Amino acid sequence: MRTSGSDPRSCPDWSGYTFRTISAAAKCARGKDTIYVHAGTYGPVQLSNLWPSDTVLIANAPGESPVIEGWGGIPDFGAIVGMWRVSNIAIQGLTIRNTGVSDPERGGYGIHAYESTFVKIYFNTVHDTARHGILTNGHQIEVVGNEIYNTVMRNQWFKADYWDAAVTSQPDRNQWGYKLIGNSIHDSYGECADVLAVDGATVEGNRIYNCVSSNLFVSTSQNVTVNRNWIYANSDKFNRRDYGTRATGIQLANEGKSVGWTLNNIRVTNNIIEWVSQGIRYWKAPHSGQAVKDTYGNLYVAFNNFNRTQFSPVRLDTPEGWAPRGTNRFRRNLVLNSSKYSWFSTDQWGSWDLTGSWNYGKNVTAANPGIQDTWGSYIPAYDLRSGAVIRWTVPPWSEPDMPSTDFHCKSRSQNDWNTPGAIN
Repeated sequence: MRTSGSDPRSCPDWSGYTFRTISAAAKCARGKDTIYVHAGTYGPVQLSNLWPSDTVLIANAPGESPVIEGWGGIPDFGAIVGMWRVSNIAIQGLTIRNTGVSDPERGGYGIHAYESTFVKIYFNTVHDTARHGILTNGHQIEVVGNEIYNTVMRNQWFKADYWDAAVTSQPDRNQWGYKLIGNSIHDSYGECADVLAVDGATVEGNRIYNCVSSNLFVSTSQNVTVNRNWIYANSDKFNRRDYGTRATGIQLANEGKSVGWTLNNIRVTNNIIEWVSQGIRYWKAPHSGQAVKDTYGNLYVAFNNFNRTQFSPVRLDTPEGWAPRGTNRFRRNLVLNSSKYSWFSTDQWGSWDLTGSWNYGKNVTAANPGIQDTWGSYIPAYDLRSGAVIRWTVPPWSEPDMPSTDFHCKSRSQNDWNTPGAIN
């Protein structure tokens, strides 16, 4: 499709027709078709009731950089790219931008997929949206390799009644299968990434920074893996105005009424979490009388690095009336606690196994713990100091839930994360 193309009254019976709009091309596409979008600026896209037998790929033409433009005129709860009741649709390599921001309470989304299945959002750049950058509701959703920034702009004045997230599942029904992998999510005037009401989610290899309230929020979900993400803040611009604090690194909760599951079987491994208010927080959400119980069970927090948090690196609130369930383990983590607070704060000590975590206070030496403290520079994330000696390693698969790759004892920098966004 091109800006010079035309949309026919009926679908052509041959391939290679040049359409004017994605919406028209998608209506005529069949399973395994690819719609190439050539360079140019296009208006908003709305897809509905499309159920091809196999994936239809909507992608930038090789070497070209098309833009889907909101022109500042997206209505309240509208979207620049909207999908309603679609399946097997993949969107790749597009820049999607500019919903417009009218006031703190109204605005549109970048991408919104609603009541949809098998939607793939790969390697796009989404920015300058009033509400969420990417909002999905459905099953088997994949959000991979995107750059999402300048989102939730309606809260830029910090006057909104509530705020959204840059990327999130939409928690108005139970959902199965969600992947958030290799994205750069940053500079959001709301939360950055939310996993809400999902059974079976993978959050891996993302770089998440500069958010309000929470960088990564997992709530009313079960069977979730959070692995090898870099979560941090390098600015106070997005501090909450009411508390004056940076966002939490990873926040766990059961916020909701009747949708989703009580938080269960959550694996948090191999993440670097630094320069935030707290590394990991279980937050007791207001919950009395609601169907989803306020508690957690079978949490595995292991092989993470926590550095330079404003408050306790780990804080676990007391659930509202329900004791933690199952086996909860905080194991083999490296904690550099530069705050004046306890490195691990909870009233449920008996519910946790703290085996093998190393906690360091403010006074570190070149050999203890033997990593570069990059406060103020923000790069690289962690490097071994010159002359540092590796004193302690964990044998592979010495415990059944450990990640396949452990990043202790290895240098780790920005180059270990993808460079996401619209691709050519």
